[in-house]
Amino acid sequence: MPVVTVRAGSKQRPAQFDALVRKATEKASDLLEQSDRVLVVYEKGSASIYYEGDGVAPAQVPPVRAS
Repeated sequence: MPVVTVRAGSKQRPAQFDALVRKATEKASDLLEQSDRVLVVYEKGSASIYYEGDGVAPAQVPPVRAS
């Protein structure tokens, strides 16, 4: 199952968590347009987004950068 990782900045403040959730939501939404299922697993400072579909990797899903 392919995975995309989204990371928060190096600081672990509540604002950084909010930014991580926003970025993970944006990335998951992009993946849902081309995949059947998406699972987001949050960890400290990052989120792993697992997706599955018809076996074809999603096209042109831009990387999300922490600000």
